[in-house]
Amino acid sequence: MPMHFVFVTDSHHYPDAPEDFSAPKILTQSRRVLDAMPVAINALNPDFIVHGGDLLCGGSSFKMPWETYIRAVGEVASACSLFQAPTYYVPGNHDSDAQQASFDLFAQHIQIPPMLDVVDVGPRWRLAVANVYHDCSPISEAAGVWTEALDQALRNAARTAEADGRALILALHPWVVPHASQQDNPEPHGVIFEAARIQETIKTHPAIMMILTGHYHRNRISLFHDCLILDTACLIGYPMGFRDIWIEDNGTFRTRFHALDLPDVIEASYARSTPEENEGWAGRSEDRDAEMRLPRWRE
Repeated sequence: MPMHFVFVTDSHHYPDAPEDFSAPKILTQSRRVLDAMPVAINALNPDFIVHGGDLLCGGSSFKMPWETYIRAVGEVASACSLFQAPTYYVPGNHDSDAQQASFDLFAQHIQIPPMLDVVDVGPRWRLAVANVYHDCSPISEAAGVWTEALDQALRNAARTAEADGRALILALHPWVVPHASQQDNPEPHGVIFEAARIQETIKTHPAIMMILTGHYHRNRISLFHDCLILDTACLIGYPMGFRDIWIEDNGTFRTRFHALDLPDVIEASYARSTPEENEGWAGRSEDRDAEMRLPRWRE
């Protein structure tokens, strides 16, 4: 029986936002985006849902007042309560408040992992949800840190999954492999700090079959040492959608990118960038919709 789930990320809710901030975000419409999210996802009837973080606009960039942050947490929790499938949440750097860089209030309403939580999501699949801010400030380290403790936890989860005949999906907020344009940058934007550590673990643990990320607000489907990487665009700006994902019993993987039914908001977000920039956010067609046999399935 195929496994079917949705990955959505970077919905960035900001009640009564004073401006849209940087493209492609269109925060002045975030209430409409937030309301449309559970409706669109529930219509697909997934087995489970993964949110890749930045449900809010806390942290440093937006300087969200504390009173607005309290309201944002409540409104996001209310919207997410409408999901009709089990939902797992990755903390993003903007899910903390802007004053103390704390996730405490957020975590009272949205369950996030202290470091790494692992849960069975199918007969042959486990989901590992990582908190890359467990030992750093989400304000000073916006892309998070892949710590030695996180790495050891993932290695243990991968070894256990392999021994149990399970495959592992890892979900975290930032990218783990740089974009092609960033290869010569020692600290590429949007990529987790200490990326070499997690990259080595991906290389050496074949049970890690798929990685889900957001943060960088663009679609990309790629392979890293035969591990499938699904980097995903933001929900709050063009192309304003999420991934619908199926995995068949024989290891066949399919994904389709669904845009929200908000054509006027999508058009307004598109107008904030050049066509070339919008192409970067959306990715190539094969970065949105794809089908393949998972390379590590046989192994």
